[in-house]
Amino acid sequence: MNARTTTLTAAIAIAALAATGAAVPAVAVTPTPAPATSAAPAPTATPIRTASPVASPTATPTPVLTPTAAPSVAPTTPAPTPTRITPTPTPTVPLPVVATINKHVGHTALSRTATITGTQFTNLAGVQVAGTPAPNLKVLSPTRATFTLPNAIDYQPKTARITVTAWSDRTPRATPFTFQYKADSRLDKQMAYAFKNWNAYSNRSFGYLSGNDCANFASQTLLARGWKRTAQWFNYGPGNWSGAWVSSTALSSYLSSRPDLATHLNYRQRDQVAVGDIVQFRWPGHSKKYSAWEHTAVVSKVVVLPDGTHDVYYVAHTLNRQYGGGTTSLAAWYAKQKIKGSTLRIQFFHLLK
Repeated sequence: MNARTTTLTAAIAIAALAATGAAVPAVAVTPTPAPATSAAPAPTATPIRTASPVASPTATPTPVLTPTAAPSVAPTTPAPTPTRITPTPTPTVPLPVVATINKHVGHTALSRTATITGTQFTNLAGVQVAGTPAPNLKVLSPTRATFTLPNAIDYQPKTARITVTAWSDRTPRATPFTFQYKADSRLDKQMAYAFKNWNAYSNRSFGYLSGNDCANFASQTLLARGWKRTAQWFNYGPGNWSGAWVSSTALSSYLSSRPDLATHLNYRQRDQVAVGDIVQFRWPGHSKKYSAWEHTAVVSKVVVLPDGTHDVYYVAHTLNRQYGGGTTSLAAWYAKQKIKGSTLRIQFFHLLK
């Protein structure tokens, strides 16, 4: 079918619609295209080289500072104010108060029992004499107590303050009282001399035997005690002395010959020994026939041990000391050494005057 036929067909259709009274739709007539003429093709244009675009420098943008928003703080709930608790006051325990004491003056080398009265003694923890705890405190009632007044420190005369401590407060507190130590007795004078001169290495009145001054020193304390020089026992200056004064063995013989002055005691009888007595030693390792005594000292303290035995300490020259010993530890130490020969021997002379 060509273009003309198509047009006629459309016209017939339209006429038929018109005869029926129906609306005839508008039909677009498509024009018949003119036949194309043959022509020589248009020459192809020579391509023009396009220059590469040059990038224009781009200016660096100025940074814009964006303000940092302040952090939002969420409102906090205020902490509740703690309830103040009023502490319950600790009840104050009344301190002991000393009103009287029955001892005011006494010997330097003699212990004795003292009685104090006052108030609040159920809170009394201790009594001190010149700062030294007094032994054997016994609280007998809320108003009465007893204790032992000890020997003077180093057996020297002095005024000693009496202080007390409480269970509720261990700070020593002064009392109105003191105790006056006096060197009045024979023993007081002997021990005061011994502790004043225990470390002296020279003596113009009696001389000094270097390395062997023990008996000389012990004899000096006996003279201070009140003993009198005799023809067998004397010292009138350096070199002018008897053997019994400067020799341990000779002094032992002299004391054994004077039962009016001293009583001999063996080591097992040491529970009868007292301060001021003479103690002598024979060191172990000798033959059984050896009878010399090698060291002499003066008893300075006697301690009763838990098993009831007595431990004896001494003040001496060669080796100089105030509380040498005690004899119990010395005996035990030498027993462990397993020294050949005789064992340690210890003897005492209990003084009667």
